[in-house]
Amino acid sequence: MYTTLSPCDMCTGACVMYKVKRVVIGENKTFVGGEQYLKSRGIEVVVLDNQECRGLMQKFIKDKPDDWYEDIGEEK
Repeated sequence: MYTTLSPCDMCTGACVMYKVKRVVIGENKTFVGGEQYLKSRGIEVVVLDNQECRGLMQKFIKDKPDDWYEDIGEEK
């Protein structure tokens, strides 16, 4: 599976349930999800630390902070 960010708990569970072998993450500075759990279940986790992905997330958070903080379950 390829993802811009580290996968959330639901996506992490889906990767385990559907026996995904590798998760490639664009960047994990903005959000760290279930990476350790994936590794503990034998799933390969590759973090690219991609600047373009980080820039996309910074722009999204700047433009739509209410959506971002609601999605990750945190207050601004």
